[in-house]
Amino acid sequence: MESQYSGMSDYSSEMYETELSSNSFAVRKSSTPSASFRPIQKPSMRSHEAVQELTINKLRYESIGLVGREKETKTLKSRLRRLVDGHNKDGGMKKELIFLKGYSGAGKSKLADSLERTVKKTQNGIFVRGKFDLNNKDKPYSGIVEAFGAICQKIARRLQSKKNKEGNLSDIGNEILAKLGSSAQLLVSLIPELEAILPVSDEGSLGDVSESNDYQAEQERFKYLFRVLTQVLTSHCSPLVLVLDDLQWADLSSMEVIDTLISDPQNSNPFMVIGCFRSNEVDESHVLSMQMKDWSGKKEKYGFNMTDIEVGSFGVDSVNQIIMAMLRIDDADITQRLAEICFKRTHGNPFFLIQFVAMLEETELLTFNLGLLKWVWDEEVIENETMSTSNVVDLLQARMRKLPMKMQQLLQYASCLESTFKISTLGLILKNHAIPGSKTEPEEDVLTLLPKLVLGQYFERCGVGMYRWVHDKVQEAALSLGDASTSLFQFEIGSILYHSLEARELEEALFVVVDLISKGGLQRRSEFAELNLRAAEKARTMSAFRSAAAFSSKGISLLPRDTWTTDRSLTLRLYSMGCEMELALGRHEVMEKYCSEVLSQPGLSTLEKLPIYFTKFQKLCTIDSKYEETIDLCCDVLKELGCRVPRGTSSPIKVMSLLFRTYRKAKKTPKASFETPRLMKDPTQKAIMGFLYRLYITSIYNSSALRIVFSLCHQIELTLKYGAHDFSGSAYAMLGAVAATLGDFETGAYFAEMGLLIQQSVASKYTESLTLCSAYSSVLAWTKPWQSCLSPMKKGYVCGMSSGNVEMALSSAMNYYCSFPYLMGKPLTSIETHCGQLVSQAEEVKQSDTAIIGRMLWQSYLNYMGRSMETVRLKGTAFDCDTFASDVPLVGAWRQAIDSDLLLFFGEFELAAELAIQRGEGYKKVVLSWFLVMMETFQRGVALYAMARRTKKRLYKSHARKILGTIQGWIKKGNPNVHHYDWLLRAEEAALDKKNHATADEMYNKAIVYTARAGHLHHAALFNERYSDFLLQNGPYYAEDKAQYRLEQAIHYYQEWGAEAKVELLKKKLSEGMNAR
Repeated sequence: MESQYSGMSDYSSEMYETELSSNSFAVRKSSTPSASFRPIQKPSMRSHEAVQELTINKLRYESIGLVGREKETKTLKSRLRRLVDGHNKDGGMKKELIFLKGYSGAGKSKLADSLERTVKKTQNGIFVRGKFDLNNKDKPYSGIVEAFGAICQKIARRLQSKKNKEGNLSDIGNEILAKLGSSAQLLVSLIPELEAILPVSDEGSLGDVSESNDYQAEQERFKYLFRVLTQVLTSHCSPLVLVLDDLQWADLSSMEVIDTLISDPQNSNPFMVIGCFRSNEVDESHVLSMQMKDWSGKKEKYGFNMTDIEVGSFGVDSVNQIIMAMLRIDDADITQRLAEICFKRTHGNPFFLIQFVAMLEETELLTFNLGLLKWVWDEEVIENETMSTSNVVDLLQARMRKLPMKMQQLLQYASCLESTFKISTLGLILKNHAIPGSKTEPEEDVLTLLPKLVLGQYFERCGVGMYRWVHDKVQEAALSLGDASTSLFQFEIGSILYHSLEARELEEALFVVVDLISKGGLQRRSEFAELNLRAAEKARTMSAFRSAAAFSSKGISLLPRDTWTTDRSLTLRLYSMGCEMELALGRHEVMEKYCSEVLSQPGLSTLEKLPIYFTKFQKLCTIDSKYEETIDLCCDVLKELGCRVPRGTSSPIKVMSLLFRTYRKAKKTPKASFETPRLMKDPTQKAIMGFLYRLYITSIYNSSALRIVFSLCHQIELTLKYGAHDFSGSAYAMLGAVAATLGDFETGAYFAEMGLLIQQSVASKYTESLTLCSAYSSVLAWTKPWQSCLSPMKKGYVCGMSSGNVEMALSSAMNYYCSFPYLMGKPLTSIETHCGQLVSQAEEVKQSDTAIIGRMLWQSYLNYMGRSMETVRLKGTAFDCDTFASDVPLVGAWRQAIDSDLLLFFGEFELAAELAIQRGEGYKKVVLSWFLVMMETFQRGVALYAMARRTKKRLYKSHARKILGTIQGWIKKGNPNVHHYDWLLRAEEAALDKKNHATADEMYNKAIVYTARAGHLHHAALFNERYSDFLLQNGPYYAEDKAQYRLEQAIHYYQEWGAEAKVELLKKKLSEGMNAR
């Protein structure tokens, strides 16, 4: 929201309330003039009308500018320069977070606006404002939505101008749509102005993520959408400056979005957030205060600057400068005494000062003498006729009460609305709640009175058909005027809006309408209970859980006493919503109370109680980590739905029998039936699928093999019998992973492909992320080139983040940015940068296991790159193995793979070989068929062959040959990615026997040529190093030159890879002599 300051609104963006005095302002009319009072001749009526047309006799509010704020303005502009310069220079901070704090009325918003002109001078910069509303604190994202709406409006106007038809903004809509897909429509529902810059799309709506019943998913989805939108906007509009006013009233969801945007490691574009808040309303326990401490602690880590600017009240000299500007007087001595009186009365608060001077003019204590052509006043009269006050609301009300009754009534109507409102909304109220005594039509009243109230500095225009209060204290004064503050008055206004607004307008104003109606002390009525439910559902879709919980609670309180009999559906929906939202807020006692209320109703079916069961699952599994109780809950619900789950343990034979029976059924199904599968419609079977998936997830946590297989197989059988469900695609992909784990890659790939086909037919991005990650990382990576897996991994990340499936999204991102590139030997510099960013993102969304794994990977890259004091130990800036402890099997498996790789590349073969024998296939038992099994198996093979060649021990040879056989088995089954593994290990095998040295020479060369051509830099380096070592150990004297060449090649490839620590070691080896080993 951009403030257009004219007249007194130069400092009307803020108000001030001091604790010095609680007296109310008043003007005492003396019965006799003071001795020092200089009478001023009043002009005749005709002269008075002529004076109205003049401007010389008006107070010059527009001349005030930023008097007395030179230091603060300089600081703000220096931060903007730093932001722009930092973008132009490598290594500069790309984001600025600035807080303007002070008492109400100190001029914080006006100070922030001082940057607008500077931003406009840049080629593509945009400056916008958004305001959080005192009267509508329950409206989520209000200030942020207003600011982003203003950005979209400005972009739309620029797109319409000729110079930007072909300019840098022409593709912005396409880029947003490309990155968000149909999820962009979710943002459009929140920010309608966004639609104006988006191209027309044939994509459907966002897939329903409510199937997961994961409130955290909803929350993360919104933050991701805002993050991506900001990334695109800042890439085209540079710098982008957001001013968020009255931050002390911001909801928690808005705080989290601000945190997401300012700490986004993936956004390197210039971005500034200026938060204005009232310091006297934010104590140590306020959420803003705690959030500011958090920002201060992590600004270095996330790469943003943070600045606090105190905006205080003015001293006498500054007050005098303002008065001189308003009265067109150049001599400070003339106004000095008046300034001292004004300072005494207003304590130097800018907004209060302007209101005080306006009051002096209205009460004719300050007048313009047309004869003398100057302002005249009497200091003694002003001092005697006024008294000090801290309550500017009383001053404003005193001014308002002098207005005609029509204007007063219009002010009261507008005070019930938001700080920004439509003229049409005000017209609707007047049409149904006419101003007493008015003889004109409501439309005429609105069109006549609003311009006058604008001139009186109560409102200001902010767009076509849009007005806003010049300051929230003006709105507060109007709300306390007459009947506006009474519950009956507000109920009447809310009811008028509820019954008169069009459907779309009501949806936009839903929170305001519900709030007004709810203030009316309602009787128990289902109609208003349902209205609160609508508000709760809307708040939930916006991840505003606190608001949704409040609306749910209010709705429940409005239900009739016999509600379970008279309106069961409404009652169930309210309790279900309340139950889920109370869980999201951590208020478990209230959640359990709602659960008990629903589950105690004898007439409810299992399907009707399903939302309550989902919520109980969420608490038991993800919050309490009570996996046995969670499994019992799943089994009980499935039993009620007609699906019996085996309890206890079962023999491996029984498990395998169930698995192969499902294999046969699934493989018999023609592929064509998966291309356009029928969708599951039976609500009972859909519910069973949902809980089977939850049973599967919980059984993995609980290591219950029987239930894992049962839940997976039963999902497949239900899909074959009743049609495709949201979880059908992921079930097939995970069944493919089981097949791949058993070594049946062909069947596994078939199931994975079927899962992907099914996924195309169901509109669920939540499960698409799961299906893509499972299919490509655990199955198709064994049968397709690794390069072909990258694009699906990226898509999995986007689908997961845009639907709230953060766990799968970050797993996909880790594969796309780190694991696959590392596996293919891409340059470490890029991998390390992305890994650090992903760690930050994982920690931000509280994915602790992913963050730990990411930190271990990150530290290993730093070790290779020579940015750590260690080589084979994971100890440094990203991770400290000495203080780390985790009992999570997956984390332990990652640690094993990373440790083995470091030992291998830094030549610690003895320890690597010992660990390879000790650990054996333990890694595979944890990660099953995950693609990194290939790398981990190869690592063990190289270490074992290295020690076999060095020691000639049979133990090393037998284990190494077993691994070579495993890799050759993968190749026979169609794995296209491990031929160079085979060639190197065959070279190592041949090197064990002098008779086969020619074969070894051939295999080394073959492996090196392949890896070099494929761009596998790390393996090209390692293979050259191993070949060099072989030549030195076994070649004739003339092979020394060849060995040296191979070592130089190894150095070259390590250097290209970015492994400077390894480069230094080999250079040292080269300089000390090749035979010193």
